[in-house]
Amino acid sequence: MGKLAQWIPIIFFQTLALSWGARAEQVPLHKVWDAISQSSPALKAAELQSDAAVEAEARAGRHWLPKVYLDAKSYQTDAPGQSFFGLLEQRSLRQSDFNPDTINTPGTETFTRGALGLALPLYEGGMKSSQYGLQKHLSESAVSDSQSARVGQYTQVAKLYGSLGLIEQQKQKLQSLKHVIDRLLKNYQLGVKSNPVGYSGLLGLKSLANRIQGLLDSYEAQNRASYLALKEMGYPESNWSPQFAETISFVENYLNNQTQEPSFQVQSLKAKALVAQEASEMEKARFLPQFGAFAESYVFSGSRDTAHGYTAGLYLQWSLFNPSDYGAHKEARLRSLAAQRYTEAIAQKEKAESSSLAQIADSIKGNIRLLEESQKILVEQSQVTESLFKNGSINALQFVEVLNRRVDLIVTQTEANQGLLDVSSQKVLKARFDLPLDKAQGK
Repeated sequence: MGKLAQWIPIIFFQTLALSWGARAEQVPLHKVWDAISQSSPALKAAELQSDAAVEAEARAGRHWLPKVYLDAKSYQTDAPGQSFFGLLEQRSLRQSDFNPDTINTPGTETFTRGALGLALPLYEGGMKSSQYGLQKHLSESAVSDSQSARVGQYTQVAKLYGSLGLIEQQKQKLQSLKHVIDRLLKNYQLGVKSNPVGYSGLLGLKSLANRIQGLLDSYEAQNRASYLALKEMGYPESNWSPQFAETISFVENYLNNQTQEPSFQVQSLKAKALVAQEASEMEKARFLPQFGAFAESYVFSGSRDTAHGYTAGLYLQWSLFNPSDYGAHKEARLRSLAAQRYTEAIAQKEKAESSSLAQIADSIKGNIRLLEESQKILVEQSQVTESLFKNGSINALQFVEVLNRRVDLIVTQTEANQGLLDVSSQKVLKARFDLPLDKAQGK
């Protein structure tokens, strides 16, 4: 017995340590979001598209630079024309080379030619400038699309995270009620069929206990689904819980637009409308002249000698008639106008929806605050009612009615808070939303 007494404290503290280690770690939202944002294939794809568009813009911006090229080749030929002009390129043509037999049936010759050339466009009718503008707006659109994808992913994560915190709170409330009912059922002495009132009270308590257990099971299933969704998105941990105080403060901190500027989706559409406008200008440039300068220096080597030369000059190109070009500018201009009007319509719709969602969110917040006040009243009422029940002033059914109202209130609170998370998640997509976690980390 003495040895057992010595081991009891050790066993106790080991058990305590194990239970503490098994307790779920509280994880802040930014840690969950960082893990998901770094591993999300959708976000990575959007970022790569944005990077590619930025590179295309930079490439198009270099259109004014001259084109420099090197051309080199070595070849054998017995073709009359190439053989004759090969001798001419060597600057070593002889009188005897004009013999018809020699010209018509030359021997096989080996020639080598190398050239360094330059082409400099001086005026392109605005074609390349419009193309650069088009790529610039495509780049802006891609960047906005990337930001829009990031905001969309974030709102899903924040909504799931907030839902986890909310459901955990509601489960605790139900567990507290379940403890009260279990205690009552354990000590209830009037639940016999010969006492209809008492037996009815017993049935009411059991029915309420089943209802609470059903809600707990439902909430637990909802939480498992949320944890699984976050894990599939890229957060690998399993044994954790959210840092969550209450829904209103959560949405104000993490799901709250601080600006009325258009959303990234609308900004992308505006950029695409400008792309259509630049495309219209490009079609217009087809009817304008293009001119520039060119120069080429070459070295030519054959069996007789090695010579060099150059060519330099100006060029003019002007499409005077091409049936396929007619109507192209008008078509592009109409597409540009259509894109502008569509963007305006989406922006108006977004603004109206944002205003409506803001009013709905404010209404839900007011309702949540009223429900919190009602909860305090019902908690106090249930405590008073329990005292009245214990001293026999009221029967079990009357007490069950009060407890049922508390369960009803918990369900209503859950729906209201979940509704606020839903509405707030939708609202941040209807206006420009700078991620609060990115701002806090200086991104």
